[in-house]
Amino acid sequence: MTNKTPLPAIPLQPTAADKSEPAAPVERSLSLVLEAEVMMDDDNGMLSLVASTDHHLSDFGEVAPARLRRMVAEARAKLDEFERLANEYEAIDTLRAIVAEHHLHVEEWDLANQDPQFRSKFVAFAALTEDGQRVVVVPKGQDPVKRLAAVAELVREMDGEV
Repeated sequence: MTNKTPLPAIPLQPTAADKSEPAAPVERSLSLVLEAEVMMDDDNGMLSLVASTDHHLSDFGEVAPARLRRMVAEARAKLDEFERLANEYEAIDTLRAIVAEHHLHVEEWDLANQDPQFRSKFVAFAALTEDGQRVVVVPKGQDPVKRLAAVAELVREMDGEV
């Protein structure tokens, strides 16, 4: 019994996206800083609410509670970006393993000149070459999570797991 990479059960969703090898993932980074505290002014003994969203505290200063709540809401939205980054990397990494394990060749097709109705519904398709190579074709620029779902579904079908 081989230890196969599990095929995720992710629902397929159509996306829009030349025939080419899949592009390398784009490097990007995210950062989030939110510091807040209630401080006592040494001169007058009064408490004040202060906050900063900068690593170097260049914007450190007194804020109203409503402003701090807006800063928190912005930070929560940024956390969603962090989670999306993790999801995308996980999808890219899992797809890489599935492609290697199942000996697939993945090609990206640029559908920009295709009928918009087709373009908006194309997720992926599989083909078998004369020499037995299994090829999976996906839209160029497809979301990594959606791509993983599409390729996993095709692999299940090709391997008779559906």
